[in-house]
Amino acid sequence: MMRFSGVCSAIVLVVLSGFAHAEQEAWALFDKVQHAVQQYNFDTSFVVLKGTKVDTYRWLHGRTDTQEIEHLIPLDTSGVDILRRDSVVYYLLTDRPAFVTRSSSIPELPSLLFEPKSKVSELYNAIAGSSAVMSGRNAQLLRLTAKQSSRYNYWLWLDAETGFPLRIDTLSEQQTPLERWLVTHMQISPELPENLRALMDADLPAPADSIDKALPQTSHQLTWLPDGYQQVTEPATIPQLEKSLLSYWLLTDGLHQVSVFVQNSQRLPTQAYRDGATTIFVQAGNKMEVTVIGPVSIDTARQLAASVQ
Repeated sequence: MMRFSGVCSAIVLVVLSGFAHAEQEAWALFDKVQHAVQQYNFDTSFVVLKGTKVDTYRWLHGRTDTQEIEHLIPLDTSGVDILRRDSVVYYLLTDRPAFVTRSSSIPELPSLLFEPKSKVSELYNAIAGSSAVMSGRNAQLLRLTAKQSSRYNYWLWLDAETGFPLRIDTLSEQQTPLERWLVTHMQISPELPENLRALMDADLPAPADSIDKALPQTSHQLTWLPDGYQQVTEPATIPQLEKSLLSYWLLTDGLHQVSVFVQNSQRLPTQAYRDGATTIFVQAGNKMEVTVIGPVSIDTARQLAASVQ
């Protein structure tokens, strides 16, 4: 019996060691993806598929010895050009002065590609999947499975040679595809993309050093948060809503952000819908209206709205 017990313990140790090694290899793939989008010079195009809606973009990125620059160009007429030089992001508007903010990445790109691995690994397990051919390239599947069922899961396919992401699927709790990010063209080169050279030294406004305006004083309280989420203590104000906003909370789990707004009632019915992976939930009331926007399930959004007191 003692001998049998010892054999079982050895088998368990071998299995656990194998799991640990497999997870290390999976996270090494994640490192490879992040290295590709943050360190390489590239000119790429991608589409974002949300149901029947398709948005198309061109994305350029480059580095010199002293500066990092990237440019996100919507290829649809309704979009806004976004430029980042190091930690300053410019929204280049045609009919108004550029809107300038600070960020180490362009927020409109998949946040999964830029958040520190330490933060992502708190929320997700990494599993390497099978290989496939995608757009004529050998691709490696990397699955990021949420540790809590309330979060979405991600499947990433990366170019086996360069590590560049070729496709990212956002999946619901039921493993239903909600949104797909898909590269249609990719060119990686040792030189900075020519289109970025002129933007390196372009004269653009500096970000304002003034502190964001204080949010309105309110007696409302948010009495419940989803697991792993915290309130952002000093969220930026939203100019478009300043006049109508009664209360506002910005929540984050380190990777995703969820906004909760309180406004005067517009006498609209309670409604919920999804724009790809983003849920928009509006809870109507006689005196106030609560809107929740973010990458959470409709049930979670409903709980958030109901928790406003």
